[in-house]
Amino acid sequence: MSSIFTKDGLLILAAVALVAGLVGFIAGRSGAPEPVSPAASQVSTAVHGPRKGSGVADAEEIVARARQPSASQDKKPPTMTLSDAFALADPKNREREMGNILAAASLPDVKKGLDWALALPEGFAKLDALQRIMDRWGQLDGPAAAAYGEQVLASTGRSDLLEEALRGWGQTDPTASLGYAQSMAVGNDVKRSVSRGIIRDWADRSPQAAASFAAENQVEVGRGGWPGLVADRWSKQDPSSAAAWAASLPEGDAQRRAYDEVVQNWCDLNIQSAAAFVASQPAGPNKEVMVSTLAREVAKLDPPSALQWASTLSDPVMQEDTAWSIMRRSVRNDPAAALELLQKSSLSAPVQQAISTRITARQNEGQNNGGP
Repeated sequence: MSSIFTKDGLLILAAVALVAGLVGFIAGRSGAPEPVSPAASQVSTAVHGPRKGSGVADAEEIVARARQPSASQDKKPPTMTLSDAFALADPKNREREMGNILAAASLPDVKKGLDWALALPEGFAKLDALQRIMDRWGQLDGPAAAAYGEQVLASTGRSDLLEEALRGWGQTDPTASLGYAQSMAVGNDVKRSVSRGIIRDWADRSPQAAASFAAENQVEVGRGGWPGLVADRWSKQDPSSAAAWAASLPEGDAQRRAYDEVVQNWCDLNIQSAAAFVASQPAGPNKEVMVSTLAREVAKLDPPSALQWASTLSDPVMQEDTAWSIMRRSVRNDPAAALELLQKSSLSAPVQQAISTRITARQNEGQNNGGP
């Protein structure tokens, strides 16, 4: 028998020791508890109380529970209906949710929504719901929606649903919508109001196209005419381009109205740029209108400078009316200060005298009515 101290014996002994070590390691590994992360311990303590054991099964169960989504995470909010949106207490939330629902609604859904809205109790909320539904119906089927709106107008005298239907139609086919509006057998006031809404929306989206159509078809929209309406919407976005378009209009009241709208909106965006534009214009009736409009807008910030602009008006009547419009608030608040401002201005002597007379008359009127 060979000794364990021989070379072969030592090799055999080493091999046996190695196998024994591996067996012991595996046995110890299977019996030792798995390490538990702090997060898992916290979850276990919070949900089940302190841990009673430290076995592998306990730790694995804890980790599994921590990794499982909660019931609130699995639960998806139900799809909101028009009825759900209508029940919201906050008007802004209600309007927003109803708008979102209708924006994705199909034609059958819109018709069902109309039946639902008609059964609502009377009030502003019902009116708002009906108008939104008619707008969407007009987008999807303009002729049918407009025909229904005409029926409502004939039976109740209400034109709002007809107007919303045609404005909705105008979002997808403004030419057809305006053509329908102009051909309706309704009162001129309704026809003008409906056409005005369509042109206004169209000009917000594409002012050039709206202006071209209105020029070729002479659409009647009431106050200020269609040039003033287009100029107003266009100049809110791009006053320089709107002013260039206004210059292309035939001379007359419509063009001057367009310039008036352009300058007002330009002042809201950048009053210095608006003033530079007005100053660069050639003398004439158009510039007189623009100067008067600019002076009124400047008066909101700097009355003395506004009077300076007014003094450049060549028409004495327009100069007096513009100056009085500028000074009216000062006269109401402090007549003495208003007179001092008037005397320091560069308005013509006749206009200063006329304004002074107005101030005195206003003071006497206030005293007769028990004022200061």
